[in-house]
Amino acid sequence: MVISLLVSACSFYAQAQYRDVKLPDKPEMTKYEDLYKKSTGFWCSLELEGGSSIMVHKPNLQYTSLTFIGGYRFSEFLRIGLGFGSRLYLHNANLRLSDNVFGLPIFAHVRGNFISAYDRDGVPMWSLSIGGITNDGFFISPTFGYSFGGLRNNIFIGINYSLGTFTNYRRNDVVYSYLGLKVGYEF
Repeated sequence: MVISLLVSACSFYAQAQYRDVKLPDKPEMTKYEDLYKKSTGFWCSLELEGGSSIMVHKPNLQYTSLTFIGGYRFSEFLRIGLGFGSRLYLHNANLRLSDNVFGLPIFAHVRGNFISAYDRDGVPMWSLSIGGITNDGFFISPTFGYSFGGLRNNIFIGINYSLGTFTNYRRNDVVYSYLGLKVGYEF
């Protein structure tokens, strides 16, 4: 009797184990893209700048500036964007016609690396900003510097030369040259 119970239990167990189970279909997933390694796409930069005019035999004007730039990255060698920010003039008296020490720069920006950052942690870089500043006038500002961090999420430091116009207190349009130091974060 024990043997017949064992045989029937085994056959019952074997029948209970067989089931036609339908598994769900494998989900269709999009291919993962690591945006950090992409060489094209949207990019932004936040920059802090300070400097002084370098006029000989004229009073000099110091400034500090904070700007934001957003644009499109065509490659690591070419990025184009638009920027805006704020500029604070120090020692403004007897130079500018405006008593307002603040200016709002709005500009077009082009930037790139001189060499590829693919296998390097730091590379030399260049940039050029062209635009205008409220209460002042036109400006152009090339920068040469060094970028640390790889393809994206870089910290950079650079030396820039700016050429800008404004109306002085004698109501004459003057052109001033500035030399500055720029530090920024690009993402």
